Amino acid sequence: MHRLAIEDDDLWPVIPSEIVAETLADPSISADVFSTVVALTVSICENPWLLGSGQASMDPDLREILIPKGHGIAEYRSDRKHQRVLLTRLVLF
Repeated sequence: MHRLAIEDDDLWPVIPSEIVAETLADPSISADVFSTVVALTVSICENPWLLGSGQASMDPDLREILIPKGHGIAEYRSDRKHQRVLLTRLVLF
């Protein structure tokens, strides 16, 4: 059986907002952009305070991070009470 290096209790499920889900469902988005965003959400799931992310406002739980490969910017909010993350916005380039 394969064991993850990170325990399930340490993971922060990433839930897309309605607008993010619509953005990702757009068939005009390339496979490269889509897979890069998915890989980023896995990284956020493992650590919502990723190196390279920064506060998007005075609220320390609202963060922004550049999407790798120059594909855009992602904004997300960490919900500490429920240990989950809401992906609130994607600006794709």
